[in-house]
Amino acid sequence: MYVLGINLSHDRAACLIEDGRIVAAVEEERLDRLKHSEGFIIHGHFEKLSKVLPMKAVTYCLDAAGIGIDDVDVVVGNRPLGDEARDRILRELPIRDKSKIHSLPMPSHHLTHAYAGYLASPFEDAAVLVVDGVGSKVPGTGRIEKHTIFDGEGTSLQRVHAETFPEDWSEVGLGLFYSFFSAKLGFVTRWGHPTFGDFGCGGYTEAGKTMGLAPYGQPRPEWQRLLTVKEGNVVVRTEDMENAWDAWYAADGGGYDAKQKGSWQHQFAKDVAYKIQTETEEAMLELARYAHEVTGRSKLCLTGGVALNSVANQRIVAEGPFDEVYILPPAGDAGTAIGAAYYGYYAVAGGTERHPMRSGATGRSYSEQEIEAAVREAGEQVESRRATIAEVAGLLAEHRLVGWFQGGSEIGPRALGHRSMLADPRHPEVRDYLNEVVKHREVFRPFAPSVLSEEADSWFDMHGDSPFMLLVPEVLESRRDQVPAITHVDGTARVQTVEPDVNPRYHELISRFAELTGVPLVLNTSYNDAGEPIVETPADAVRTFLNTELDHLYIGDLLLTKPGRELSDRHPSRQPLA
Repeated sequence: MYVLGINLSHDRAACLIEDGRIVAAVEEERLDRLKHSEGFIIHGHFEKLSKVLPMKAVTYCLDAAGIGIDDVDVVVGNRPLGDEARDRILRELPIRDKSKIHSLPMPSHHLTHAYAGYLASPFEDAAVLVVDGVGSKVPGTGRIEKHTIFDGEGTSLQRVHAETFPEDWSEVGLGLFYSFFSAKLGFVTRWGHPTFGDFGCGGYTEAGKTMGLAPYGQPRPEWQRLLTVKEGNVVVRTEDMENAWDAWYAADGGGYDAKQKGSWQHQFAKDVAYKIQTETEEAMLELARYAHEVTGRSKLCLTGGVALNSVANQRIVAEGPFDEVYILPPAGDAGTAIGAAYYGYYAVAGGTERHPMRSGATGRSYSEQEIEAAVREAGEQVESRRATIAEVAGLLAEHRLVGWFQGGSEIGPRALGHRSMLADPRHPEVRDYLNEVVKHREVFRPFAPSVLSEEADSWFDMHGDSPFMLLVPEVLESRRDQVPAITHVDGTARVQTVEPDVNPRYHELISRFAELTGVPLVLNTSYNDAGEPIVETPADAVRTFLNTELDHLYIGDLLLTKPGRELSDRHPSRQPLA
């Protein structure tokens, strides 16, 4: 049985499952190369916006299975607020039998997140905590989903606690709380009209930057507490956020201008990030404790966009009451394509098979012929030869920067060893070089380590595995000087643990690197330049290789270099380790 799930929110995506197993899932942005890929058709001067289906993603999934749209048995879509995804799918999806198209019961958005987070997990029962920015409108109430707790058992979910905020946004939840201050700090991907987006910020807020900047800040006890957390609810008034910002800025923001390049360097920006991150962590930890209280479960599934806050996740894992925690790799709205598909299979079709999602690599693999065609298209701009994984490990050990394109792409915002830029974590100059010269982004932003799962405890203060790079443990103090490129200013790192049976080629690479250096981890960042989606196809990978200061690209079994290229004096390999 084939079930197609479609996300019509931001980060549009599609997922195809067969008998409970994900065949393919991909975000539209990877294919149309438009960050977040909203899919709006604009009428007039933004007077009306119409959504279109992510047809590139739908076609991609169908092609991966070798089927046509009429071979699909069930179709389910979702979007937040009023939903209306089914109406859009009925109009636009060229499937003959329209009775195959279904919708979730309202309020639907958090339920879709919950299906994704729980049914992808290995748990037979669990509490499910959904926390995001904007959920569904709750019919007849004039309110919107804020965060929801579900109880999962077998293949069913029951809503046990739900909180909402008013449609006028006079009060909001954690996701919008974080967005408000991220926007004030100027962390926004610009899109569309200058007043588009949360709080009229002009695009999509970049919460990850706020999280990365927070450790540079200091506690400001004189700044008022904004979040009230009590009995499973988190309350913050929009007016209070606005007044707090104005008061803080008046007292401490002299000379700060978020529109200026490098404004993050002002201590005021760092302290705001610290304040917002700290309150978010504490609120998420309390919500997790309340989820344990009302469900009595020993395991937790965490999902919704706020579950991408890996520092808060770490506190839940380390300090919370649960024995095990599973966090879906595409915890944001891209993951609702998976949730919609699971709802179609389990709730609509009555499916029973479970296949836990152990890898975030839900994309299709590309053939040797497709890779070679992309290399030929580059002509004399590249030289290529066949190379072994051991040779690539040797290049990393020599402080070279390598693009790594292997197997199917990952869904979600993290590169997990399939579409990655890799570097030597031992070199103290690698972080700034990668940020400034290769990825053209702020130098404060940290990089993640991918570590052999069997060695993780020897390098990090782990509390279980972290396969999806969604936890931030401390780097052991005795190890920090050995891996400065992945150690953040507060001594932490956003860790990915790598299992040999989940990603054997990547595990082999790190193992070979460990043989050469004694360090069983590599620096891993997403394969993309600033402002663009992670690469999907071989052609994307070659183009980004040519447009950035990467030294090599290992794609399939081919190693690409740029003929005649000379390394700058700033290149890490020009500054050997002592």
